[in-house]
Amino acid sequence: MTVTPDEVNAFLRNQYAAAAAKYRCEVTEPGVAVARWCFDAGEDRPGELISGPVQFGLADAAFWFATFTLLGLRPMAVTSELSIRFLRAASAADLLARAEILRHGRSGLVGEIRIWADGEPDRLVALATGTYVDVTPP
Repeated sequence: MTVTPDEVNAFLRNQYAAAAAKYRCEVTEPGVAVARWCFDAGEDRPGELISGPVQFGLADAAFWFATFTLLGLRPMAVTSELSIRFLRAASAADLLARAEILRHGRSGLVGEIRIWADGEPDRLVALATGTYVDVTPP
């Protein structure tokens, strides 16, 4: 059922244009997706750091994209809970997030999201975990 990044990005443009302006899907595999946020200096916080809300949004987008690889393109797969731990400052670079579904059960999908600055996949800037649920009417 794995969807392609092009299918995810087209879906995002059609279903949630505001998010499509900020995030894009770069990789999909069963239970995995990688999302990119393209650097925008207008979203820096003081000190020229990429803000926590930007990183949180990227984590959420990557997790949503990963759910598509198991559920199909479901607009009503929604965040049930998401927590993030900031590990180091991120500045002046695109950010990438790799979401991996750790458990897919009846009550939802549990996942982990790793975030890094482009070109530095071994230097995480944040680590998130969360749960998604599919609330699509039967």
